[in-house]
Amino acid sequence: MIRFQDIPFTRLDMGRYRRHFEEELERLKGAGSFEEAYDALLDLDTLMVKYQTMAGICEIRSTMDVTDVFYKEESQRCDQIRPEYEALLSSLQQALLKSPYRKKIEDYTGSEFFLRAEKRIRCFSEDILEERRLENRLSARYSELTATLKGRTGEEEVPLLALNEKMESGDRNVRARYHRIWEEAWEGAAEELDELYDRLVKVRAKIAEKLGMESYTEAGYCSMGRTCYTREQVADFREAVKHELVPVVERLFAEQKERLGAQVLYHYDENFNFPGEKFVLPSDAIEAFRHIFGKMSKETAVYFDELTAGEYYDLKMRPGKINGAYSNLVGRYHMPFIFETYDATPKAFSTFAHEAGHGFHSWLKRSEPFSFMEDCSAELAETHSMSMEFLIWPYLDTVMPPGQIEKYKYQQLKNALSFITYGCAVDEFQETVYDRPAMTPSDRLDLWKRLEREYMPFRSYENQSFLSEGRFWQKQTHIYKWPFYYIDYVLAQVCALQVHFLNEENHEEGMRCYMEILRLSGRYGFTDTLHMAGLASPFEKETIRTLTQKALSALGELAVPHL
Repeated sequence: MIRFQDIPFTRLDMGRYRRHFEEELERLKGAGSFEEAYDALLDLDTLMVKYQTMAGICEIRSTMDVTDVFYKEESQRCDQIRPEYEALLSSLQQALLKSPYRKKIEDYTGSEFFLRAEKRIRCFSEDILEERRLENRLSARYSELTATLKGRTGEEEVPLLALNEKMESGDRNVRARYHRIWEEAWEGAAEELDELYDRLVKVRAKIAEKLGMESYTEAGYCSMGRTCYTREQVADFREAVKHELVPVVERLFAEQKERLGAQVLYHYDENFNFPGEKFVLPSDAIEAFRHIFGKMSKETAVYFDELTAGEYYDLKMRPGKINGAYSNLVGRYHMPFIFETYDATPKAFSTFAHEAGHGFHSWLKRSEPFSFMEDCSAELAETHSMSMEFLIWPYLDTVMPPGQIEKYKYQQLKNALSFITYGCAVDEFQETVYDRPAMTPSDRLDLWKRLEREYMPFRSYENQSFLSEGRFWQKQTHIYKWPFYYIDYVLAQVCALQVHFLNEENHEEGMRCYMEILRLSGRYGFTDTLHMAGLASPFEKETIRTLTQKALSALGELAVPHL
């Protein structure tokens, strides 16, 4: 197996690529038999993998170090040609939807790909290519800006990633100090962050206008390929969260404040649930998860061995590395690549499990006849990863001291509930912003402050600075780069908790359910996949209430200090 660092990067000749793609597309359109159409589609799929691999390698290596001149230039070039690739992809989708062999092809791919294609072609037009290029440039600037922010600690300036350990310190005074340093760094970028987002909102509004859509909210739902639910159902779901879950989460934080003996629970206290809490987590994530995945199943053991043999991961901290984590499929090499800055904190540990869950799905689906069958809806993709955060629980005793396991579980379960409330705030924020693109930057800050009061009434800020101004959302990469990709995490959290409780009751049944979701994803839509795997849809009336009660019961059963 070739190691990731040894994979050669070759710039794509877009003119030659386009001619080859269009030749195969004409062969698909003119196919006189299913066999000929199928063969043409296989060749087109190979071409799609070629582009995606080139773009993926470029993204990975540029996000490893945004100051790398070569990959910065290549990344900018990718941003320029991506709309041209999307135009070719849209032409392919239209041809498949009109193909007389559509039903026969669906026997191999399932119908979900075609249903998502119907949505996606509605949000593409040759008329929006320039707007898409500008959108890509603005999004790239956000990544560069946030990756190069530095905090001043005394006389020294350090990348913000280097502050993480101190910001997670068990000493409240230490983490308060380093959160102030972090805020001061972001405050220095506030004006540009406002301007960037304002320009992104306006260019996206222009895209929606050119597509003949009422607002970019409609375009966002189409681009996400949502086939199973509407924005009205999402709004009802958010209301259920406000009514059923927010009061419970508020109570959990009130108990936490009393347990810690704090007069005010500030935002930097939210992850500290017990007095004197200090987690001792593995410094080497790779070796820790080799034990975990080696015990979980035969499939996960082989997957992780291959991932590590080729060094398809980057967990090191370095200047210029972007904030965040992801798992990208390197298609031509049939392997996912896991990206994170691992600092041995509880958040970093669960994040690695999360990204490894994404990677496991990519690895498991590589035997499908077409690569696009790995491309499932985002809610399902996040169910794969968020479920994995809980599926590692039975193996924590191999990598953690016994005395901290129950506390780790308590924190993760409580955080899962509070995350649902935060994610709903993000979704309502974006929907409101794109429905009302004339809002000023100041209006958006006021909107966020209102949503924090509704969804996160437990949150308090110590400093009259960046976060208290209503800017917490500006550190959320998705809001700038991938609009409307956030409620997907929330819906996935609801599903992941169901997988978790099933796994706690019956491990074999929990793993069966999880593996079924992995195999069905991409072939079927979100709600159909859930029902076939045996889970309830988040949109069903009692789902949030039932899940909230189960979570409260599970929190009460953990052997940790309570009031």
